[in-house]
Amino acid sequence: MPTPTTAQRHKLNRDPVADPHLILLEFQEDGKSFVHRAAINTEDVEWNGETYSRAAISVQLPQTADGETSAQLVASNIDRILGRAINAATQRINVRLILIDFAAPDAAIIDTRNLLVIPSASGSATQVTAQLAPRASLLEPVPSKQTTKAEFPGIWLA
Repeated sequence: MPTPTTAQRHKLNRDPVADPHLILLEFQEDGKSFVHRAAINTEDVEWNGETYSRAAISVQLPQTADGETSAQLVASNIDRILGRAINAATQRINVRLILIDFAAPDAAIIDTRNLLVIPSASGSATQVTAQLAPRASLLEPVPSKQTTKAEFPGIWLA
């Protein structure tokens, strides 16, 4: 994930914001090649040769708490694109969130590179609500192996 430079961080935190920033979202089901692209904007956006359709989406950041962290994504389902994609999905849906500066759109300020997933979602005729969570959870069990001379001979050498 790219790290914002000091100048980019200063520009992001300035009030009022001189140049707008755009949030681009990509939704892709595991094992599928098709990517649904959306831009939180009032018009379509082209970035890196791909077209992101305008969408009414809000992302609510989580409160600080113990346990697993997840954000909530609420999207308009008027065009039914996201709702149909979630209903048709049989595998995990990966989410890529990209923040770009409208004045210098060639480089992403933040790019999650499919490190987010949708573990649960619900919807109605007008809106879709989905949880966004990290792909690798710190609460998941980690496979382990016992340290033995047969399996790890290098650590037993004196």
